[in-house]
Amino acid sequence: MPTPKQKSGSCSAGPEGPGLNELTIRRQGSRALTPAQDDAYVLLCAIAERLRDHDLTTVEVMHKQACAMDDLHDGVPVVVLAAYELLETILRNEIVDADRQCTCWLTAAARAFEIRNSLSQAMLVHSLLSLARHPMVTDQARQQVQTQYGTLHAEVSPKAVVQAVPSTETLVDACVTGGVMSAAMLQDILAMAGLGSLGHE
Repeated sequence: MPTPKQKSGSCSAGPEGPGLNELTIRRQGSRALTPAQDDAYVLLCAIAERLRDHDLTTVEVMHKQACAMDDLHDGVPVVVLAAYELLETILRNEIVDADRQCTCWLTAAARAFEIRNSLSQAMLVHSLLSLARHPMVTDQARQQVQTQYGTLHAEVSPKAVVQAVPSTETLVDACVTGGVMSAAMLQDILAMAGLGSLGHE
């Protein structure tokens, strides 16, 4: 078993923006975002950080700001795509950082999937199916993702959830809520794994 790598928990705001840390900074190879999507992404990172710090008053204020970022880009509200990108970025960064030494990212995603928010689950499935093709994912982990989540592929893309939820307001609110809750949980679980309480498999 490899020595667990140290992970920081909450990180204070840095020059890159509030809430950005080693798991949420978008690294080389990340999806290109429009300026509006990037603004939404940074705001979602900040909300997740405040949620991890249990600052619920600020979370509520920021949540309203995020829900107002509902302008469409290619048929999808900018904040919805930003929520998808947030979860995928956290998991992708952990895959790269783990360098095949563990599958903490997959364990964390499975635990976050227990959040009873259907759009949160859709975002997680979409992220897992996309990341299963990552070159640093082991064959065993790739097979596990395909077995557990592969049948849902067509139903979980951003455009699919837009078509499935008739109210844009409901869609945006649920995606912001689910994305932030899942992001906060993923980071907390990965932080605990890095500190050794879960261990690296």
